Amino acid sequence: MSIKIRPIKCPNCGSEKHDQLNEKLYRCKNCGTEYFLDDDDITIHVKHDFNYDGFTQPKREPKNSFSNTKRNFVVIGIVFLFLYGAMFLWDGNNKGKNRLFSSDLFSNDSISVVDQYNIILPMMHKGRVCFFYITERNIDYKIDDDKTLADGYYYGFVDAQTGKVLADKLLISDDESKRVDMTSINGLKIWHLYQADKWLCLIPKQFIYEINPQTLTMNNISKTIFANKKAMSSGILSVDFIYRTSDFFDFSLEGDEGLKISNNLAEVYYYFPATDHLYTEEAYNYAKELPSSELKGEMRDSVLYILESKKSNASSSKESQNKLTRIQFTYHLGNPKYLSNPSNKKYDFVAKDIQVVGRQEISDWFTGFDANIILQDSTYILIWYKTNISENTPAVLQLRNTNGKILWTRSLEHPIRLYAAIRDNRKIWFSASKKTPEHYDENYIISFTLKEGKLKYEYKFDRNHKVKKH
Repeated sequence: MSIKIRPIKCPNCGSEKHDQLNEKLYRCKNCGTEYFLDDDDITIHVKHDFNYDGFTQPKREPKNSFSNTKRNFVVIGIVFLFLYGAMFLWDGNNKGKNRLFSSDLFSNDSISVVDQYNIILPMMHKGRVCFFYITERNIDYKIDDDKTLADGYYYGFVDAQTGKVLADKLLISDDESKRVDMTSINGLKIWHLYQADKWLCLIPKQFIYEINPQTLTMNNISKTIFANKKAMSSGILSVDFIYRTSDFFDFSLEGDEGLKISNNLAEVYYYFPATDHLYTEEAYNYAKELPSSELKGEMRDSVLYILESKKSNASSSKESQNKLTRIQFTYHLGNPKYLSNPSNKKYDFVAKDIQVVGRQEISDWFTGFDANIILQDSTYILIWYKTNISENTPAVLQLRNTNGKILWTRSLEHPIRLYAAIRDNRKIWFSASKKTPEHYDENYIISFTLKEGKLKYEYKFDRNHKVKKH
């Protein structure tokens, strides 16, 4: 059979350009493959055993098969996860360094902010310790950014154990705060009313907010709290917590869990959230002198631990000897109460509406300057003190049980300052701060184990970080 001539394509790359080496042998000009024709069926056969003497084989692009593509994506994914994980794990000297909003660092839906924290307080959210914060926030917008966030004050909640931000919300923008004359937010006060089980925040002069760690919210209740009180229908001129100070113990029986309010008619009232009672000033002054039996409501028994302090000798300029004392008392729930201050500081007093049932000394005298009970409950007493009066002396924490037995004593590094405390079944949690070389405070969540008093930096509240665009 004669050979039928037809256009021939390279079986390797498909090119029709070739050199004819002899009657039946061809070489592709594109990829260099040699092939020949079968006379009978015009089948193209590739010659695999040719050599390249005298010329260089052209480079060919490798075929990108599905398996290769898949492998490349797997490699890229592993590298990305490694780098992302390193961001979480690398910690420098700060164990548990802040991961605040770090999930947004690679997102186009995030923006840089600068925070200045006004207050950080421990609370309980559904049985877990969390930390509530209020911060003054400045948004670092770029020229092309859509300005969806406003400069102003924000609040939020952070889970103490995981560092997860449970909520981060706008409290009030700078523009809105000027419009409603809320210009003194830095002077805010927050107090937990134990009898009413409410967290109230007062912002000078007339704003009342309720913080609810269960719903992770902070709501303005300035108008609704007195909705059924005709005497307050003119509005709030000013509001403050009712305080009575004591010179000789910090967690005292003094003070009422209530508010002192002036309305816009210049009338003064006293309000007690636990009982929803509103007193005129005259009625309040009368009621706080009454025995509990003459006040409507519930009587309760309670226990309080206090520190008695004295000078070590007559020539000492400061008190340094301390002793723990247990006070058992009854009180009237959520109404005015008054405790007179005994001048002898021996606490052998009987108040008019708080009756002291018993008093027991539960420790020997121990040395400590500026000693203070910073946490007490039905199981533990945590005491803070300094071993001498030097400003550079590290503070000491000492945990005791409610029988006065010392469980552990730990010296703190000098720069750290402790604020509010709370505990769960394993740890005591603090909001804390350290002064930086740039002279601003770095804010942390730290913990001490109940068993050994081991310190751990759990979380850092970064000043500069990223948040999601809402």
